[in-house]
Formats: sequence, C-alpha cells, structure tokens
Amino acid sequence: MEKIVAQARVYYIVGYGRDTSVYDDKKWVLGKVYLSDKRMIFKKLDRYTVVNYHDIIAVEERDKYFRVSPPMGWSRGSILELQHYEDESRRHVLTSLISADFDVITKLKAIIAKFALDETKKIELKHKKILILLSLGIKDGQISRFLLDLTPESYESAIQELKLAGLISENKELTAEGRKTVFELKKRI
Repeated sequence: MEKIVAQARVYYIVGYGRDTSVYDDKKWVLGKVYLSDKRMIFKKLDRYTVVNYHDIIAVEERDKYFRVSPPMGWSRGSILELQHYEDESRRHVLTSLISADFDVITKLKAIIAKFALDETKKIELKHKKILILLSLGIKDGQISRFLLDLTPESYESAIQELKLAGLISENKELTAEGRKTVFELKKRI
C-alpha cells in the first residue's frame, strides 16, 4: 500500500523543458506536492500530475534558474530542478521545477533522493563493473570478460539484463539512466 511521506505547498512547473527545448511560456502554479514512497503527486484544485520515482534521472537544487523568474511574491525561494522521463517509453526527458523556501526544498530533495536516486543498490556487482567499463569506452566483450573474469554466457546475460533495465542501448551505449547510475557509482568510490 502506498504511503504519503511528506507534503508541502509549493510553486511548480511540470514540463518546463523537454529534451533540449525550453517552454518559457509556462507559468508557475501554486499548489501542493505530495511525496509518497512510490511517486510524487502535484495537485492544484482537482488536477493531478504524477511523476514516478523510477522515472527521475536527476535532482538538483538551484538559487536561480535560466530564463525563469521566481513566482510573484516568492523572492526567497530556492528552485529544485527535476529531470524525469515523460512516460513509460523513456524517449523524452522533461525538466520540471519546484520553488519553495530553502528548508522545504532541502527536505523535498532529501526525500526524493532517498526514493528515486538509490536504485544503484539494486544492481549486481558484475553489472556495475560492466557499466563502468562501458562508460570508459570499453565495448569489446573479450576485453571486458578478461578484465572481470566472466564466462561468455555470464557476460552476455549481464549485457541483456542491462539492456532490459534500460541502462544501455542495443549498441552498448549508456542511456541517460545508465549515465545517472555510473555517476552515482563514481560518487561512492
């Protein structure tokens, strides 16, 4: 059963940017954000917008944001930038913004990071090592198997699992999710 962990009254813009495009005609909306243990829910009156944690790629706190003025009367607000997939196809990345007091933004960021960005713990060690090698440009299976002491079957199985998880593409290039995972792994080293 889904459980609400936190809620706050914030200004937000869901879908301010899509991939490399920016929609500067979007306006700040005053509403509530609910954080559950599975997703974020933005609510204004009777309209809901949902962002699932597994769709979030990056979370960053900013004092100012490119081409976005703070909401009216909200001069002390910080901005939390979320980059997340638009839908289950994972083809397009949206940039959404949340603005609130510094303390609120700090707490929201901590909760989102706990649920959304901690997916790297679920990846097996051999998968992590393969991702690091791919990020370094080593795509040759023989070299990777030699360095990691894996059988050809074990290596191919791991590659297929990484593809199914959406971390690498068919030609062994890291996806946005894969780059996020490698970034998180490198921070822990």
